[in-house]
Amino acid sequence: MTFSTLILIIAFSSCNGIKEASKKTTTQMVSGKYEIRSVEGASNLYNMFFVIDTSEKRISGKTDCNGFSGNYVVTGDEVTFLPFVSTKMYCEEHVMKVENSIFKAFNNTKKFTYDDNMLTLINEDGTISLKAYKVITEDK
Repeated sequence: MTFSTLILIIAFSSCNGIKEASKKTTTQMVSGKYEIRSVEGASNLYNMFFVIDTSEKRISGKTDCNGFSGNYVVTGDEVTFLPFVSTKMYCEEHVMKVENSIFKAFNNTKKFTYDDNMLTLINEDGTISLKAYKVITEDK
């Protein structure tokens, strides 16, 4: 085996190791901005996000209509979102329906998973209530 072949094998192996490490599931909330991808089965959601601050145990965000914020408590893989405060603007009926579904999803969440930058909130009956993708930003 030549030296250059050995270097390629080592480089390839280490890249696979890095890729696998980034896909591991964690039982901790991860700070950052999340784009809401689906709520109670509805997808194609736009302009809806939230930010998790693990040092303060806070969540804040914006739907297509209103802003919201609140606190949460994590115990193992279980999470409880405490009552949110939110602005009270009224928007179109279909926008309000999605917003209400988002608040309901947070309120009914019992467990969560975080895997490959996707936060999944799960109801007590095991159904997925909300999925949100962590926005990755590059520091320059």
